[in-house]
Amino acid sequence: MKTKLIERRKPTPAERSKGAEVVFIREDESGRKATIYACRCYESWEQWGAHREVLCDNVPAVEAWRHPGEK
Repeated sequence: MKTKLIERRKPTPAERSKGAEVVFIREDESGRKATIYACRCYESWEQWGAHREVLCDNVPAVEAWRHPGEK
């Protein structure tokens, strides 16, 4: 499944209470949106909230969030 990142934002208080530090919104070719939550986990990160294929599409975005300034 190919999706595109359409938004990255801070979590709401309710999302933060469930562990999210950042929220990504991705959209597929059909216009369906998926919400992905992520947080730091030791020296890395973890993400949840969508199917595996969508989470895989989001890896570059969450890596960029977790390690700003790196290429």
